[in-house]
Amino acid sequence: MTGLRDGGGVFARVLAVAAATSLLSGCTGLLATTSIEPYTKFRDSRDGLELLAEAYCRDKRGAGDRIPVYLFTTDGCSRWPDDGYAACCVVHDIAYWCGGSADDRKEADQWLERCVDERCPGLSGLMYLGVRLGGMPWLPAPWRWGYGWEWPQGYESALPRRSVSAILEGLQVRSQVEQQLQSGSGAR
Repeated sequence: MTGLRDGGGVFARVLAVAAATSLLSGCTGLLATTSIEPYTKFRDSRDGLELLAEAYCRDKRGAGDRIPVYLFTTDGCSRWPDDGYAACCVVHDIAYWCGGSADDRKEADQWLERCVDERCPGLSGLMYLGVRLGGMPWLPAPWRWGYGWEWPQGYESALPRRSVSAILEGLQVRSQVEQQLQSGSGAR
């Protein structure tokens, strides 16, 4: 009888997490939109970010592989204030848009945690927990892992390519995004 109660407790916790996640994403469509400056007002900034996201994805997947069917979008730090660490969230969105393996997602989430920790140490652990729970690829939410692909898009097999961090560093993604956000307008 104890085993059933323990199993029921695990089931209840899983059900509670699923219900909370559904409530968070329930009023949201499946398609993501770009909603932060300078990307909403300035086409050159938005196009530059799209090219950067595509370069990341091509590097991650290999030159001959497909890139996501939907254009890259970002809302900054989904459901979080963009307070001094928005560039961390935009870069994280690039990895989430492209998708990949479960290991790729974990590495992208750990990268976000380190990046946010540099700006706001007290928030990084909570943000990491939020993306681990709320970013699962099977969720019908525009911030899920692989949101550039049709839903549902699960995890892919591990690709024998460079790590998420190595690609982000090699393309200098964070510094480019920070520069775009600081300029506020990009090329006019």
